[in-house]
Amino acid sequence: MTTGIVTDSTTTLLPEVAGRPDVRVVPLTFRFGEEVFTDKVDMTNEEFFARLASSKDFPTTSQPSAGAFVEAYEELSAYDDLLVLTLSSELSGTYESARAAAEMVDRKIEVVDSRSAEVGSGLILMEALKVIDSGGDFGEVLRAVRQAIRRCRALFAVGTLEYLERSGRIGRAQRLLGSTLDIRPVLVLEDGVISPYKRTRGRKRQLAAIVERMRPVVEEGRPIFFGHVDAAEPLRRLMEELGVPDAPVAEIGGVVGCHVGPGTYGVAHL
Repeated sequence: MTTGIVTDSTTTLLPEVAGRPDVRVVPLTFRFGEEVFTDKVDMTNEEFFARLASSKDFPTTSQPSAGAFVEAYEELSAYDDLLVLTLSSELSGTYESARAAAEMVDRKIEVVDSRSAEVGSGLILMEALKVIDSGGDFGEVLRAVRQAIRRCRALFAVGTLEYLERSGRIGRAQRLLGSTLDIRPVLVLEDGVISPYKRTRGRKRQLAAIVERMRPVVEEGRPIFFGHVDAAEPLRRLMEELGVPDAPVAEIGGVVGCHVGPGTYGVAHL
């Protein structure tokens, strides 16, 4: 029995994963005014964030259509089973589109809400691939994914809460709005929702809060994945503090990046 995987463009994939024949990515879209673009396809990250800084229009994002998922399912018709891993349903309707598509085709498809995004859902997907590559059956793949979802946390620092507020994805961090005196919050994405982790003052203390939380994770050798939005230097310092210079790193794409804003960096772990 063989297993294929479908995910959406908010899942961060390492290059060697993106090129696999058993993986398909269904892109979300974003819109600046009347112009519509495909996430991670039509613009480089550099072009997107330059546009974000200069445009009078704040971008809006849209989930893929059910038809786009059906097309991906059909492209993997040679596989016996399909796992579909989507962006948190608390943040997008992508999960519902994937489920609607699964009802349109006559084959075994399991649609799973990652309860995460970007490097978090990327880690979860890699756990599925480990089982597939070791010869595990579909039930074992699903068990590994569900265990990873329960364990996954994404901790991140933002330069400002403005972007989360404007996009409506601020979640439980709403109570931090209006803070003064250079408050730099550290946020956590867990169980699909963005929540405050720690309210720190200044960038150094913000970074130190992540280091404190992550040091035991690193010492235990648990899977980690770093990501950033135009924040390569603070992320480099974080990785240096944690002693993991060779850990996987990715730039976060436009759909998620426009919600958290430039200057955001962080790490997901299981």
